Amino acid sequence: MPGLIRFRWIAITCLILGTLPLLRWGFLQTRDVPYFIAVLALLATFNVLAQGLWPREDSARQKHVLVNLWVDLLAAVGLLFVSGSANNPFISILCIHAFLGGMLLKQKSSYLFGLTVLALLGLLQFETYLDAKVTVGADTSEMLLSFLSQWVLVTASWFVSHYFSGLLHKNEQRIRLLQDRQHQADRLKALGALTAGFSHQLATPMNSLKLRMERGLRKLTNENSPAKEEFEKAQSSLEECVRVFQHMASVFSRSSQSELQKVQVELLTADLLKVWEKENEPVLVEKHFTTEALPCRLQVLAFSQTFFDLLNNAYEASPEGSTIYVRLFKQDSWIVLEVTDRGEGLSKEILSRLGEPFVTSKADGNGLGLYSASMMAQGAGGEFKIFNNTSGRGATAQIRLPVEEL
Repeated sequence: MPGLIRFRWIAITCLILGTLPLLRWGFLQTRDVPYFIAVLALLATFNVLAQGLWPREDSARQKHVLVNLWVDLLAAVGLLFVSGSANNPFISILCIHAFLGGMLLKQKSSYLFGLTVLALLGLLQFETYLDAKVTVGADTSEMLLSFLSQWVLVTASWFVSHYFSGLLHKNEQRIRLLQDRQHQADRLKALGALTAGFSHQLATPMNSLKLRMERGLRKLTNENSPAKEEFEKAQSSLEECVRVFQHMASVFSRSSQSELQKVQVELLTADLLKVWEKENEPVLVEKHFTTEALPCRLQVLAFSQTFFDLLNNAYEASPEGSTIYVRLFKQDSWIVLEVTDRGEGLSKEILSRLGEPFVTSKADGNGLGLYSASMMAQGAGGEFKIFNNTSGRGATAQIRLPVEEL
């Protein structure tokens, strides 16, 4: 919007400077000069007011820009109407309006403004044509060719700017998505490094504490004493802490490995699913796998563990006797693996932070499985996400991996 306001000041200045040439060449009559100046004054007043009326909401900004462009367009058409209409050499200013409309407006607003420019151009040309018919010796055939070229230039200006505006918008969305992914990856890596550091620093004192508790238990001769019960519970809690830290350290270690192997994802996934089904009979699994070859470079061990974790999560979230759905397909240049359950779904708060260590909806979970999934997908150049199903029942975990080109 600030750029549009500056452009309007430039246009007003150019029109003021062009008043004398228009008078000299006969495009502007002396009797129409007050009207010409009044339109410029109103346009300048509107420009001053527009500087303080820029809305903060994105939804209102498009309407605000559309109104500003309409005001500019109507002012330009009004000035052209009293200074030669379609014969005015400044008729090309409509090309600039069409270009700005295609560049600054989106979707329906852009089309609406483009049609408005063409409609007003048609009115100017019709007024010029009527004047030519009452003029002796006027060549209307040559005039029609000039009119056609004006329509082509205005339409081309709008189309080119609208097309490139769409490309820029898509690139902007892609850059923003990549930045968000990079930010999330950096945050998860930082959390992993921090936890791995804690694990390393706490390993020695925790192991020492574990040994001391084992010695203390051996010294308690009374098997049913309350003290021994408390020691056993404390020892169990300590062992759980050790397992969590060791798991976190192993996850971070695996995600830091740079060695990727080229595999056929459809074959690897089918083999892993058979193993999981055999170990978890009689779980119902409905699979939909593409027959297309899906080559990809990834860490096989990390991918296998992630797939098993997602299947286990779906099994635990699903009601007894319900079906787990596994889909594997190709979408553009991506391999998409989805595991869907029919459970209760996830809350918005959990979804917003899902994948971070120790963020989970399970009462006895630690969130390390989903953190491992995020790191595995990012390590292969893909992404991992979870979303609630549109049906309102259950959730879907999705892994997207890039196809390895042959």
